[in-house]
Amino acid sequence: MSAPPAGTAPRAASPRELRSLFLFEHLDEQQLARFAAAGTVEHVAPGWLYREGAPARSFFVLLDGAVSLHRRVGGDDVEIGRTRQRGVYAGAWEAYLGEGAPGVYTSSLRVLEPASVFALPAAEFGAAVREWFPMAVHLLEGLRLGITEAQELVSARERLLALGSLTAGLTHELGNPAAALSRTVVQLQAQVDALASGLLRLVPGGDALAAGLARARAAAAPPAGDVLARADAEDALLERLEDAGVAEPDAGDLAAVLADAGVGEEDLDAFAGAAGAGGVPARGALPWLARSLAVESLLGEAAAASARISSLLASAGRYAQLDRAPTRWVDVRELLDDSVAMLGAGAGRAPGGARIVRDYAEDVPQVLGHAGELAQVWTNLLDNALDALAGAGATAPPGAGRDPGTVVLRVRADDGGRAVVVEVDDDGPGVPPEVLPRVFEPFVTTKDVGEGTGLGLDIAWRVVVQRHRGTLSVTSVPGRTVFRARLPVDPDQTDQPDQSDQSAPPDQTVPGGSAP
Repeated sequence: MSAPPAGTAPRAASPRELRSLFLFEHLDEQQLARFAAAGTVEHVAPGWLYREGAPARSFFVLLDGAVSLHRRVGGDDVEIGRTRQRGVYAGAWEAYLGEGAPGVYTSSLRVLEPASVFALPAAEFGAAVREWFPMAVHLLEGLRLGITEAQELVSARERLLALGSLTAGLTHELGNPAAALSRTVVQLQAQVDALASGLLRLVPGGDALAAGLARARAAAAPPAGDVLARADAEDALLERLEDAGVAEPDAGDLAAVLADAGVGEEDLDAFAGAAGAGGVPARGALPWLARSLAVESLLGEAAAASARISSLLASAGRYAQLDRAPTRWVDVRELLDDSVAMLGAGAGRAPGGARIVRDYAEDVPQVLGHAGELAQVWTNLLDNALDALAGAGATAPPGAGRDPGTVVLRVRADDGGRAVVVEVDDDGPGVPPEVLPRVFEPFVTTKDVGEGTGLGLDIAWRVVVQRHRGTLSVTSVPGRTVFRARLPVDPDQTDQPDQSDQSAPPDQTVPGGSAP
């Protein structure tokens, strides 16, 4: 049967027509009559019947024609499937949840050719289902919530696994050129030194220049960071260079190089004297000294940067492969270090300037656990602490002790070596009192819209409490927030922890003890 021309006026549906649809075939006559009176048969032209995000006003059942279902991924509408199956339904089908139903369409439906649909108001459809099938509604609601929660966890797990696979591949591919770069820089340093030594042997006074360079290297003391003192040193060196006959603009550039290297006026005078004794004019020897020190400095920076790249790639490789084994004995201090490195704070400073302090006890036993999941916990807690400090740093008054802020990572044994306690302690502004009691609930976040999902602490709670049979709590007052995780060394030998012993004033400490 072909659909009437698009634009035909809607008409009433008959109970007999509805019974021919598999969705309604087991309803009684009274129920069919109620739906027939509430809904209409509409004839629609090709195009969008409804769009994802629009108010969910109707429940649709296909009578004739062809349609396709779409979901929005990023900025694109991705087709999920298409059908000509009579009786398929779409639209506000979750209206039976009442107030818990989505208020908007969660997908888009496109009509591919002139079609007929039975349109039922969402409110009428939901009310009828709740009235006729109350037990089924409860079962469906529980099933929906369970599936949604499982999908979120599985989706997060799949994304982590995909990211881990991608990271492992990238670190493998980047590791070889990074190692080659490190070796090349080291070899380049040696070759530059050899080249300089060879050239010095070819010029008169070369031995004096080499000895003067060695003394300048030994005497150099890089400036401690005082901007005014460095400017004064540069001005003094510029005068010495001009007195030696070095012309501008080279003199200005060379003075800056020498000041950065920590060469003082006395060092410069001593080098000029040694070069003159060897027959080399100061106006030629001093630029050579500055350029030599500049090349050494640049090579040193390149060597440090290439070593840093190799170290980060090694950390990323370990981080990405933590899930290869379901459980293993792990040192939580190593996982913390890898998390710090992954957040760009391996040198003790985070990108925003916050200071990272490690306070690790020596007698910390290894823990039997899921290494990848624990690393995710530490990353989430540390990332939250750094975000809190970044937000506080812009507004903290002078002397508040929060600019740029400090995060202390503590690890110690507990309960006679049968457990390990990890603390992430920051001196940020603290968790707002109205948020603190719900901080471990899903979708609760203090970050700005678009910057946080509110799932990080929920995931951390599930990993620590549910997966590793530990405890997770937070203590927060203005100026200090401490997240404390306690992990049994062997979860299989530990009873489920009693969260009641984590009691504290409700405005200060919140135990992650009740399932979100």
